[in-house]
Amino acid sequence: MTTRNIIPLALLGSTALALVMPTTTHAAGFVADAKVTLGLRNYYFNRNFLNQTQSGQGQASGWTQSFILDARSGYTQGTVGFGLDVLGLYSV
Repeated sequence: MTTRNIIPLALLGSTALALVMPTTTHAAGFVADAKVTLGLRNYYFNRNFLNQTQSGQGQASGWTQSFILDARSGYTQGTVGFGLDVLGLYSV
């Protein structure tokens, strides 16, 4: 097959597949499909400056704690479904 024959066949096949696939999903609703997750992340570093020619700080260290809140709603029923996503980030 040449490239001229493959492109129309691929387009026809993808169109047929799109027509066979369902157009709507079975969503439970805006509140029923809602999901909320809270993630906690830590980061610690300790750095030792060896072979430093100038006088200065010999080492550095630090620690941080981060909170990641991810809230996602379901979609509204109807032809066009609307949803709401909220992402909250906080670091100490």
